[in-house]
Amino acid sequence: MIKNMNSYSSMDQRIDCIHASLSDRQIAKEHMRDADFVADLVCALREVRSAERLLRRAFGQRAR
Repeated sequence: MIKNMNSYSSMDQRIDCIHASLSDRQIAKEHMRDADFVADLVCALREVRSAERLLRRAFGQRAR
């Protein structure tokens, strides 16, 4: 998540400029971070699937 600290700062500033209650702005920031977390999970899952395919190929060729 550290890779996104600059984008968080920028988005935080944009959200702070919105004419809404403080609690609404806080909820918006939480949703932004939740969405980023989900995106990180999706990317990690893709990497795990790629690694799984590589391992299957490596061990599949070895067994033959």
